[in-house]
Amino acid sequence: MQIRVIGLTIVIAMILATLSSVSTISYAQKPATNLSKDSIRGALTSIQNDASTLKPSWIVSGVFRMDNANTTSPIFNATFYMIKINGAASHQHVISDFKLNAAPITNNNSTIFNGTSTITMKDLLVKDVPTSITFMDESAVSIWLDPSKTKNHFGNTAIYGAQHLICVELPNYCFNVAS
Repeated sequence: MQIRVIGLTIVIAMILATLSSVSTISYAQKPATNLSKDSIRGALTSIQNDASTLKPSWIVSGVFRMDNANTTSPIFNATFYMIKINGAASHQHVISDFKLNAAPITNNNSTIFNGTSTITMKDLLVKDVPTSITFMDESAVSIWLDPSKTKNHFGNTAIYGAQHLICVELPNYCFNVAS
């Protein structure tokens, strides 16, 4: 009887050790985030300050999308217009090729993805730009692009937006949809 109990204890210990290592492997493949969705998309709507005057100078308007948010290889893309607050100098930027450089950081209701990305600037691609993408609660997003890599083009503030696309939620506002 005592030999059976010892044998059973050893078997249970081996099963627990195996399960423990399986959950460690599983954790390594799926980072801990507080995101309920694996795909997040939304609108970028932000005011950017001029880097030298620190006063509002640019309006940012566009869209973003992150797929595979709950994996070790999230895919992030954004396209947006920048327009002077007087309506002049409209131009477009694209953020692509995001590469996560560490596990996402969760803090209260936020998840932060740090890595590098490629940014289209006037007539050139700027590669390996340190980029921080923060999803706040399930409502807001901020995108910080290292100003030293973009010659302060985006000012001294993050680009902000919402995790919602009104054209998806209320298509009648954006498209000519027959009733």
